Amino acid sequence: MKNYIIVAVIISIVYVIYLFRDYILWFLDALRVTYSNQKGVKDIQKEGMNKRNLSNEAIIKYMDESKKYLDRLGIEVGKKFELNQELERHLRYSRFSEKYVLELFHEILGYLKLDKEKVVLKINYISSKYSMQYAGLYTENKEDTNDRTVVINIQNDMTMDTVISILAHESTHYLLLSNKIELKDRMANECLTDVTAIMLGFGKFMVEGYKISNRVIYDAEFHRSIKKNRVGYLSFKDIKYANKNLNKYKNKII
Repeated sequence: MKNYIIVAVIISIVYVIYLFRDYILWFLDALRVTYSNQKGVKDIQKEGMNKRNLSNEAIIKYMDESKKYLDRLGIEVGKKFELNQELERHLRYSRFSEKYVLELFHEILGYLKLDKEKVVLKINYISSKYSMQYAGLYTENKEDTNDRTVVINIQNDMTMDTVISILAHESTHYLLLSNKIELKDRMANECLTDVTAIMLGFGKFMVEGYKISNRVIYDAEFHRSIKKNRVGYLSFKDIKYANKNLNKYKNKII
């Protein structure tokens, strides 16, 4: 009889958690933001860029340009980044704890053959109450090539594919800029970086990570509303088109 009571209590607790899951997530998220870097929120609200929809012809031009640069660097096009299964489980279970996000970053850098000792990863946990202007940022000191920083701003409703997409984009900046490959126009350079990340094998994750999703947000009085959420510089349509055409570049000479 006693065991039945214990089971009934556990089932009741699980049911209550299920009913109030949105409020519980909101509360946990608020706690995490309290202890996170609030400067990151201010920086996010200061600057950012709008997403650009490109023609298919423009996407192909970026892919041609990217292939030319990667050929020059001796980097093979057409390989695919595969996430370590154990790390994937940790990321899903921990909801992007700092330890495993850093491990993911290092795995991406290793895949790209980039030196992890020459870049610092800064992780900000930002409440989903805030509309982020950018999800990631890469900076480097032009006078000191060992002084590089990647910033990732993680919100509690992000998917694993989105986190991988952000880190892949910023790591691609590291690869290109460390080899002095940069377009003068900032938006054009960001588009080239998105496309190059696909050429490097992150397309599977970016197709999922760049999808537009609905975000549930709450105000101070727990009023619920829906906001559109998306990351990256190219639209989902452009990312999908570039990934679809990737196979054409495996043995293509530009």
